[in-house]
Amino acid sequence: MKVFKLLEALRRRVVLEGTSRGKNVVAFSGGVDSTLVAYVVHQAYPHSSIACLGVSPSLPTYQRKLAFKVASEIGIKFEEVFPNEIEDPLYVENVGESCYHCKSHLYASMRSVVESLGPDCVLFNGTNKDDRLDETRVGLKAAGEHRVSSPIDFLTKDEVRLVARAVNLSNWNHAASPCLRSRLQFGVEATSERLELVEKAENVVKEAVEFSVSDNLRVRLMANNKALIEVDPGKINEIMK
Repeated sequence: MKVFKLLEALRRRVVLEGTSRGKNVVAFSGGVDSTLVAYVVHQAYPHSSIACLGVSPSLPTYQRKLAFKVASEIGIKFEEVFPNEIEDPLYVENVGESCYHCKSHLYASMRSVVESLGPDCVLFNGTNKDDRLDETRVGLKAAGEHRVSSPIDFLTKDEVRLVARAVNLSNWNHAASPCLRSRLQFGVEATSERLELVEKAENVVKEAVEFSVSDNLRVRLMANNKALIEVDPGKINEIMK
């Protein structure tokens, strides 16, 4: 079957790019992409694999809880790092390069932590094939600069979900959950206060309307303190009631 061929190709990729001498560390968010990578890395290197979550004001509270839960299900060691990108003016100004600065801080934080355990480590992320084709993914530049391996970059998002389902990952059908900073219109500064406001607004919507794990929801903060609620078409009538 196609799914098992994809899984075997992914396993070979991880073994080829990983290390048996040091640590294999996954930039982990609890989303399906990084979860699949963490699962396969842990299968290949069960005693030296780490799922590493970057904790900052841009991380929704529910996503932090989900990341811990999914890592526990996989059995991989789970660590948190605190990149503190919120203190970087180039990140806060939010004019199109914030993702690059965020990922730069994340990978630097990860590497500083794991290198304290030994000189030999490999960083992995969950960049997929669709991400590679998206010109807005400026964080990919940071991954290149920090020599981060992207073992699922030959899989589309649909293929990632297919493989994740086949290996019984509990979040295989969860909606994508990008960081809270991505909800801000370019030019709206990414301050802790605004990121917190976005998270609170999304929680208010969730209290008013029932969302499944596969339903999309974004509250986008626009210029002049205006907000835009973005949901799947089937949820619009429920939101308008």
